[in-house]
Order: sequence, then C-alpha cells, then structure tokens
Amino acid sequence: MKRVIGILLTAALLPIAAAAGEEQLALRLASGTQVHVRLVRASDRAVRLPAIVVLGGLERGSGVVDLIPRTTDAVLVGFDYPFVPPQRFGWTEALPLARRLEKGILETIETLGRLHALLARRADIDADRLTVVGVSLGAPFAVIGAAEQDWRGVVIIDGFGDLPRTLRHQFVRRWRPRYGVFAEALAWLAQTAAMRLVDAPEPEDSARRLRPHQVVYMINAEDDEFVPQRSVQALQDALRQSRAQLTFETLPGRHVRARDGQAIAQLYARASEWMGRQGLVD
Repeated sequence: MKRVIGILLTAALLPIAAAAGEEQLALRLASGTQVHVRLVRASDRAVRLPAIVVLGGLERGSGVVDLIPRTTDAVLVGFDYPFVPPQRFGWTEALPLARRLEKGILETIETLGRLHALLARRADIDADRLTVVGVSLGAPFAVIGAAEQDWRGVVIIDGFGDLPRTLRHQFVRRWRPRYGVFAEALAWLAQTAAMRLVDAPEPEDSARRLRPHQVVYMINAEDDEFVPQRSVQALQDALRQSRAQLTFETLPGRHVRARDGQAIAQLYARASEWMGRQGLVD
C-alpha cells in the first residue's frame, strides 16, 4: 500500500505532457471584466518550461506573441489590455475617458497578478522561472508587476519613468509642426491636465522595491524619438536604488515598432541570450 501511495505521489509531482500549440484562456477580474490570454508552446516535451509574459503597446495586446520568433525554450504568453483608447475623442469626453483609463491601468496590474498566480500553479510551467517583458508602453506595467509579484526575470525594452515628461514629449512631437514655438506651452498644459485627471502609479516607486533575487535587463534605443533621455534616466536611477541585479544596454537604432519584424527578432535574441545566462530559459 505504501508503495502504491509513493508511486501516486511521484506521478503527481511530475510535469504533465503538454502538446505543442496555442491555448486561449479568459481571466475574470474582480470587476467582472474578462481578459483574453494566449499561451503559445512550441515544444511538446514533458518537462516544466519557463514562461515569458510579454506586454507591448495597447494596439497589439495578446497579438504581441505573434511578433516574437517561436522558441521551444519557454511558453510565450500575451493578453489583451482591459482598456482600448478611442482613435478620436472630444474635450467633453475627457473626464469619462480619464475614468476608463484609470480603471484600465488598475485592471492591467490586476491581470498581471492573476496571470502570475495562474502560471505558478500550472504543472507544465516552471514557477521558479517566470519572466515579464515590457516593451514601450508595456514597460511601466512590467516594472509595477515585478514589484507586486515574484517575477524572477524582468526585461524592459524602450522603457521609461517620469510619466509627466514622457507624456508632454508626445504632445510636443504631435503639435510642433502645427503650432511651432507654442507647442511646448500647449503640451505642458495638456500634460498637467491629464496627470490631474488620471491617477497613474509611478513606475519609479515600483522599481525601487525590486528584490535581490530578481534580475533586470533594460535595453534602450540610442535614437529613441518617443522617449526622452531624461525619462530613461529616471527609471534607470530608480532601478539602481533597488536591490535587484541589473544589466543596462543601449543599442543603435530607433524606438521599436510593431512593424519592425527584424528589429524585434534581434531584440528578442539578445533578451533570450541574457535570460539563458540568468538561468531563466534552458
């Protein structure tokens, strides 16, 4: 009898045989919102694989996993953001839009927490090798999630801190051709109003709380036209105040875009190589 119980216990601890392919899930949040999640596994080996959760820009959502070269070393995971901004809106819609955006930010952070718990308890996932990758707008969420949950690996690509400065820079880029020297003043007014309407957490606060066993790889573009250098520096300075193990790298080129397939493949190759050195992937 003891031998039978021992065999059953051993079998229960073994990883399940997971077929290669794609799995789609729905995560239900506290508000009742359902978030669509995609898990892509290119290996059918009966071993626990690491998991890499990728957050890109709002327009891609779970489709970001389609931009990454398939790998047999890990399960790739993406999800749709619980908030999709409208293409156009009027000033009369600013307050309702701000409330929706605020709710979407909090629900995205909640989604990361629930996703971490889901992956950590799956028999086909190695709970000790969970990595979150934040690209561009996904970077602040990756940093915040890493401070809240035990993501061992954190990869930040074209990330930033100093949200007010970063937001103001976007307004200036859009308005300078039209308003010339007045663009800076108009951008400051718009950024100030936006930050007062939306209570957004600062990624620097989370960066400072990262723990000694967490490893962070931050890659930034040398000629990033979307993110001001001082915003990059703000996040780097905050990370240096944490106890995490840090690697910073600046690469030639511009801010990564979804249509830049070759650049994305090269960035992922560098990140994958770094993850291999950290023991996050096989």
